[in-house]
Formats: sequence, C-alpha cells, structure tokens
Amino acid sequence: MKLRLLPGVLLLAALLPGDARGGEAGDAWPFPANAAGVVSLDDESRIGIANSHAGILFRKKDGALIGIWRHGDGNLLSPRPAVPLWSLELKPVGTGKPAVLGADVGSDVSFTISGDRRQRNLRAFYKTSAGTVTTTVILAADLELPLWGIEVKLSRAGDSLWSVSFPQIAIAAFEPEPAANEMVVPYRRGQLRIFGSAAPRGDTDLPYPGPAAKFQFVAAYGKKNGRGFYCGVEDAEGYTKALQQRNYPGDNAVVLATQHFPAGRGGEVRDFRLPYEISAGPFTGDWWDAARIYRKWWVQQTWASKGLLADRRDIPEWLKHAAIAIRPSTTKPERTVANNVANMAALRGMFAAAPMVGTWYGYSQAPAGASDSNEGGHGHALPLKPGAADAIRDAKTQGIHLQAYIQSMIYDVSISADESAEAVRAVTKDSKSQQVFYGDGKDKRLSSMCRATDWWQSRLVSLSRRAVGEFGFSGVYLDSFGKGAPECFADTHGHPIGGGNTVIAGQRAMAQRIRTAIREVNPEAIMSGEDPVEAFRDLLDVNLYAVNVTANYAPVFRTVWGDYSLGHGRVLRPGKDDGPLIPELAVLFTEGTIPGRIYCDSPAAFLTSPERKSDLAFLKSATRYTESGMQYLRFGELLHPLKLTSEPPVVEFRESVENQVVRLPSVIHCVTRSHADGSVAIVLVNIATTSQTIAVPINPDLLGHRGDEASLLRMDEAGRLSPLASGRAAWQQKLTLEPGAIAFLILK
Repeated sequence: MKLRLLPGVLLLAALLPGDARGGEAGDAWPFPANAAGVVSLDDESRIGIANSHAGILFRKKDGALIGIWRHGDGNLLSPRPAVPLWSLELKPVGTGKPAVLGADVGSDVSFTISGDRRQRNLRAFYKTSAGTVTTTVILAADLELPLWGIEVKLSRAGDSLWSVSFPQIAIAAFEPEPAANEMVVPYRRGQLRIFGSAAPRGDTDLPYPGPAAKFQFVAAYGKKNGRGFYCGVEDAEGYTKALQQRNYPGDNAVVLATQHFPAGRGGEVRDFRLPYEISAGPFTGDWWDAARIYRKWWVQQTWASKGLLADRRDIPEWLKHAAIAIRPSTTKPERTVANNVANMAALRGMFAAAPMVGTWYGYSQAPAGASDSNEGGHGHALPLKPGAADAIRDAKTQGIHLQAYIQSMIYDVSISADESAEAVRAVTKDSKSQQVFYGDGKDKRLSSMCRATDWWQSRLVSLSRRAVGEFGFSGVYLDSFGKGAPECFADTHGHPIGGGNTVIAGQRAMAQRIRTAIREVNPEAIMSGEDPVEAFRDLLDVNLYAVNVTANYAPVFRTVWGDYSLGHGRVLRPGKDDGPLIPELAVLFTEGTIPGRIYCDSPAAFLTSPERKSDLAFLKSATRYTESGMQYLRFGELLHPLKLTSEPPVVEFRESVENQVVRLPSVIHCVTRSHADGSVAIVLVNIATTSQTIAVPINPDLLGHRGDEASLLRMDEAGRLSPLASGRAAWQQKLTLEPGAIAFLILK
C-alpha cells in the first residue's frame, strides 16, 4: 500500500494477512442459505453478519476482513495485495522529525454484534499503542449494501490525527478476459477505466471537492457477468476527502479506498468519528447501475431539494429552453465590443427566436497602470468598457441573456493598496500559516481567497449586485466556483483549522448570499459556476462543463442528477486536428446539455465559414429536436443504454478543449423516460462520415407495464409524430442513418 507521509506524520495501520480468501473464508457463502432477516456467524475463528443481499466476515485473531459476498455468489475480496482495512496518519503536536510507527495492530482485537433480525451492527475494537479504533458495519434486513463507519480515540500524549483511510478493500478481477474488468470513477462527469491485469500498476487520488472528482462513488465490475463492488460515500455536507484507486496488475486486483481529513487537523485532533456513512458492498450491473444506487441516495439530499428541473420555478424558462451558450470577450484589444456585437447578431439570425445564454469576459475597463485588461479586475469594481452597456441591453432585447464573468477566488492586491491589509486577513493560509497565492504562487499580486470569510463574501456580493443592477447583466458566472480550493488553516476565519467541510460550506454560504442579492435586483437573475461538484445543484441555475467529452466517457452526471440540473458545453470550436464538431455536439445533444460555448470575439464567428456548413446544420437540427423533445432530453430520466446490433464501428477524433483522443461508437444514443407521462425516447445520432444501418432493441417493458401493447413513433424536428411499429413483445427496429442524421423515437 502506498501512503504519502507529510513531515512529522506517523502511520498506524490495521493489518490484513497475506491470504484473506484462501484461509477460513474460502469462496463459498458461509452463512445460512435461506435465513430470514439479518443473521450472524460467530464461531471460534470468525465473526460476521449477512442478509439476503450481502455478507461480511472478519477473522477474530487479528481483526482482518476476510470476506465480502453477494448472496449466493463468490467472495469478492482479493487475497493480494495485503491491504489494511484502515490506516491512520498521526501528526505529532508541534514540530518533530518524520517517523513511521510500524503496523503493530492486531494483537488486541475484540468484536460485538448487537441488534436483531431487523438490523445487526458488527463492531470491531482495535486496541493499539496509540489508542483505540472502532469500526462498525451495519446491515438491515432490506439494506442491499452494508454501511461502514469508523471512530478513533487517541490516548498517547503528543499525537494528533491527520488523516483516516477507511475502508481500504482489495477487489479481485471479476472476468477471465482482462479487458472486461472495468471501473467507473468520479472523474469529471464520469469516466470508465480498466483495472486488474489489463491496466498498469498505479495509484490514483481524486480529491473531493476538486477539479476532477465531482461525485462520491466508485464501482468495479465485470462488463459481461455483471458482478461488481460498489463504494459510495454518503456525505451530504461535502467534507474534504480523497477517493483512491490503486491498481495491481500482478495480483489482478484493485484497491478501492477513501482518505478522510478530520476537521481542525491543523490543530490537535484526539477524537474522531466519521461524520457520514460509507455504503460499500456487492452489486450487480455496470456503471449505470452503480450510478442509480448513488442516485437513490443523492435525490434525498439538500442538493436535490428544489426538485426536478422541469418543475423548478426558481430557474427562468428562457434558461431551460436556451438553444446555445455563447462567450463574448473583450479581454484583449483586438477583441472589440464591435466584433462581439456583430457575432451575436449573426448567431441571433442563425437561431431565430430561440433564447441564448452567455458569459462576457473582460467587460470592465483595465485598472490604471495595468498591462492587460485583467478579465474584470479580479475582485475590484471597475467601470464598463465603452459600448458594453448598450451591447448588454440590446442583446437582452433580442433574447440573448449575458452573465458577468466574476472570479470567485482570486484577488489582485496590486490594484488597491489601501485594501491589502483586509485582503491579507481573508486570504487562504497553508499549514505553516503562510499566504496562499493563486496558481504556482509566483505571482504575488494574486491571492487565493478563503471563501468562508465574510470580507471576501461581501466583496463578491457587491460585485454581483452591481453587475446585475447597474450594468444590466442577466446574472453572474463565478469562475473557479463550485469545486476545490486550497485547504485553509487560518485560525481567524471562524472555520476549522484545516480539514472538515470548509471548502464546500464556505462556497455554499457565499452562493446563497450572492443569489439572494442578485434576485433582489432582478427576480430572474441567474448564477452559474465552473464545472462544479454535486453540492451546488440547488444553488446554481446552470453550470459550465470542463470539457464536452473525455476519453472513456460515461454520462454519470446525467444519470444521477441530469433531470435536476442544467449544464452547458465548454467550448465550441474545432479541435487541433480541425475535424468535424458533430461528435462533441452529439454527446451534448443526447444529454440535453446546452451546446456551446460559441466564441464571439473574432472578426467573424467560425460557424459562418463554408467548411463548417455540416456542423452548423447539425447544430441547428439538434437545437430544434431539443426544443421539441424537451421533456425527454433536458427534463427526462436517463435509462440504461441499449445494445445496438450490429455493433456500430468506432469513430476516433480529438476533442476541442484538451486535444484528447476520444473514441465513440459511430452511432451514439440515449434512452430517457419522461416525467410528464412515462413515455420513453430513444434518440440516436450517426457521428460517422458514412451511413450506418443498425437494429435498435425495442422493449415495451421500458414503459413499466409488462405485457401491454406499445407504439413506437418517430418524431421530426418540429415535433410531428409518425408511427413506425407496435407490439407487446420486444422487437428489433431496423434503421439506416445518414451522416449527421438524428433519429428521435418515442415509445408510448
């Protein structure tokens, strides 16, 4: 196991013997086969609990976890690598040389089982030289996945808790074919990765909240047999953590782990109890099924409290129906207001009366003595550039709603010297109580502000209110908002000294204040953020995506909360290979995402060029289909993808933001259920440059009424329906799609 140790940090770990599956546990289900409710197993060497879904087993002599089963299935644990169920990083109070405490846990372990057949709690008590660690596994009769918790009480003088890693579980590959062992990880909107012998040795940390990890679950499974292991952190407060995956090709296994950072860890932490539960155990299915497990928990949290997107009255209708997102910018002298006005007018003509949403970068005049326009002054109130006020007003009269770009974390101390002392008090502090500067820290003008501080929150509220009330913007876009931030160890900000949930709690408090302020000025003012994590779905009206599509992409966002939240694309321009935009546009379209952003600062928008004729035609068609099929694409519930036959060939292209090579099937599709009437849409797009003939599996059971006759219709761009077929039993619907063609099928 690989752990990074900071200076002065000690490591304490619970041992897992080298052969976890080959000893007492074996591979066969050890619990009673048909027992009702929750049962226990307690013999001389082993102790565990099980229900009709899952079983958990420990070895008594050393407290090792030796088995996790799905009822009637084999043990999911891998005998190697030897990995501790939990580990602690201990930081000596004050200063001290780095040291590692050997893994001496296991000599004094005891267990208890409490409860009855409705619910049983299995607790393990590990007494160590540094204190006591208590782990808990909870199983209820109707609970498919066990719930895990941990508590730490230190007893040795001079120790303080820095981090807790729990649970750490080695999962064996599920399939004999190496490439069929797959994980879904919380990378951006969702990504699939191979694990086991087909992938290289490597450790991956995905800090949450952060620029990469946007949700809190990971799952490993076999793509063919559907056996899998799910681990979801049920943390509704957004505590800082790291979701880890460590691949061991030689052992044909992956270790799934979560590292937790106690609140106040920059001071002295002697007692710690995990402030949330972890749902971890066997499941059946693939990435979509894992995402649905997470969705069941997610929709019960505050983040989903405003309800479904279609029903939300706090989001203006023009935004729900926005056809495209645009990006006017005057951050450089050649990016003139006139260029942006001309391009917005051209786009207005292309998309008729459809509403648009945009974000204007660098609308303010540069501060005195500045070498560039500074994209708005980074935390300072500056006057608008000449002509910008008229452009904002005229755009709104045409149905183009522009947001003001505001940087939510960076403050430029060079602009106003008389405010620098207040800024220093509100800046993020590192573990050595030093100021944290933005980026690599070389530019001492740009401070990284702590968004939990009242001074910085008030400043952002003032800037946002001015943008909407004085400048006439339709809302604000908060850059760097909604994801991670440097950990703040300041002891004067009113939050814990490091750790805890300061990053998310501070941003949520700031967002609530800004939202209230701009809505007082304009009841329809909107607020958006930069590729935010899940915890801001109730506060943001829309959000930017980091990229339109990544390699090995899976639409986890859309599966979990797509019908609760609205997003738009990052950039709409050719990739470095100057290839067609249709593949990226098709991904955004099938997810109900607002396509964009279209840059408006050049002398002429690239969509007007003759070589982009097919891209523009597809974009226009997709926006018309989106409006006609709004209840499915943007408001509907994403169902499991279908298996098309014959399997479409793969199309390879370079995406436009990071120049990644992306491979997608030549016919991509989505399946969504309408919340309005329960009907189902199957939407397909041919992203290849040649025609494709496929068979689409149509199952009337998707409607939830087994055995009833269903009708399959095809919808055109205007929403007109024509019948294709009907039946009570499943059938294959043959379709031939020309390059760039969209097939919008509705099952009723």
